[in-house]
Amino acid sequence: MTGYTKDQIDQMKKDDMRYFLHPTSSIADIESWGGPKIIEEGSGIRIKSVEGKTYIDCGAGLWLNNVGFGRTELAEVAKQQMEKLSYFQTFNGYSHPLAIEVAKRVAGMIPMDNPRIFFTSGGSESNDTAYKLARMYWYLQGKPSKNNIIARTKAYHGVSYGAVSATSLPGFWDGFRPLVPGFHHIEHPHCYFCPWGKEQGSCDLECTDALEQKILELGEDNVAAFTAEPVIGTGGAIVPPEGYYQRIREICDKYNVLFIADEVITGFGRTGKMFGMMHWGVKPDIMMMAKGITSGYIPMGAVGISERVFDPIKAHGIFMHGYTYSGHPVACAVALKNIDIVEEENLAVNAHVKGEQLRTGIRDLMLPCIGEVRGIGLMNAVQLVQNAENRTKFNSNIGFAKRVSAIAWENGLALRPLVDDGLQLSPALVITETDVIELVEKLGRSIEQAHFEFLGNQL
Repeated sequence: MTGYTKDQIDQMKKDDMRYFLHPTSSIADIESWGGPKIIEEGSGIRIKSVEGKTYIDCGAGLWLNNVGFGRTELAEVAKQQMEKLSYFQTFNGYSHPLAIEVAKRVAGMIPMDNPRIFFTSGGSESNDTAYKLARMYWYLQGKPSKNNIIARTKAYHGVSYGAVSATSLPGFWDGFRPLVPGFHHIEHPHCYFCPWGKEQGSCDLECTDALEQKILELGEDNVAAFTAEPVIGTGGAIVPPEGYYQRIREICDKYNVLFIADEVITGFGRTGKMFGMMHWGVKPDIMMMAKGITSGYIPMGAVGISERVFDPIKAHGIFMHGYTYSGHPVACAVALKNIDIVEEENLAVNAHVKGEQLRTGIRDLMLPCIGEVRGIGLMNAVQLVQNAENRTKFNSNIGFAKRVSAIAWENGLALRPLVDDGLQLSPALVITETDVIELVEKLGRSIEQAHFEFLGNQL
C-alpha cells in the first residue's frame, strides 16, 4: 500500500519538474514521463515507488548499497553519534575518536604499505584529492613539471573539475571547457571490443603498451601519475585481461610514475574481494574510496596514501587541502558499523558466488541480442548487440539499452543503461539465489520484448 493519493503523487511530480534540477538526467525524458520515478522506501535489494510498486534495484543505487536497504543498526549508530557529537572539524589539528578508529580500520584493510587515510565526502572529492596529492608529491621532490595525469577512455572518475578532467565519457565535457590542464587519456582495455582488433588470449597486452607510449610522448619527467578504476564502472563494467595491472605497475615503476587506483565503486566487497586491486595482487601508491564505505547511508569518501607519497608531505609539514566534512563523526560511526556488516556477513564472498550465478543465468538465456555478459563479483554488465556473431552494435540513435530499461521498469526492475548499449547489474551484496533467479527471469523477458519490438520496426 502507498501512503499517497493519486493527486498527491501528481503534485509531487509537478513540483519536482518545477523546482528540482536532477544530476545527469534527461530533462526531456522526465517531462515525457510526466515527472520522475519517485522512490519512497527500500528493503534489502528492493525499492518501492510512491505508487506502491516494488522493484529489484539492479544498480544498488549508484553501485554503492553493499549491505542493502533498511539496516536499522546503521540508523541507530547514526542517531547515537548525532546525540553525542554531531560534528566537529578535523582541520587545525583537531580529531575525534571515530575518525581515528575508521582511519586505523581502513588502513589495515587496503592493499597498500603503511598507508595514511584522508577523509572526503564522496568519490569526486576523493579523486580531486588524489590528483592534488600526486602533483604535490613531485613538487616536493623538486620536479614541478612532473604534473601530467594519464587516465583512460571510458573512465568515470567523478564530476568536480579535477575529477571530470580525468573522466572520459560522452557528454561530461560538453559546455564545461576549459577543463583542468594536464590530463591525458589512452584507450581502455576491453577484449570484446578491442581497440587494437585483438582477441583475448592471443594479444601482447597492447592496452598496456599504450601507457608506455603515452609516457614517452609526454616525457617521463612530465608525468605524475596513471589513474584507473580496477574495473571500469559507468563505462561498462569492463574487467581488464589477466596480466594487465601487473604490467601497468611495472611500467609505472620503470618510468617513476605513481599508480592511482580509483576504488570508489570496487571497494568494500563489490568485486568478490574486499578491494578490486586484490584480484591482481598489485599495490597502488594512492587509492580512492567512497560509496561502499557507508553503503550510501550517509555521504563519505576516503583516500589511501602510501608511505612513499606521505613521507615528503610530512617533511614539508602541511597538506593545504581539506573539506568541511572530512572525517564527519556521524559518517565515521556509520562507516565502522557498515564495515562490520560487510565482514561479519561475508558479503564479499556472497558477491563472488552470486555474481557467478547471475552471469551464468543470463548467458543461459541464449538471447540473440546478448553479445557479452561480463563482470566480476556483483559488478556486471550485459552487452546488447544487433548481431552477436560479428559483434555489430545497434545504431546509437535507437537507444536499445534505454528501451530495455524502460520495459524492465514495467516488469519490476530498476535497471540502468550504460554507454554503448550495456546494462548495469550490480545489486546489493545481500542478494540471495532466489533473488538472482527472479532478476534473470525479468531481465530476459524485458530484453525479449525490446528485441521483438526492434525486429518489428525493421520490417
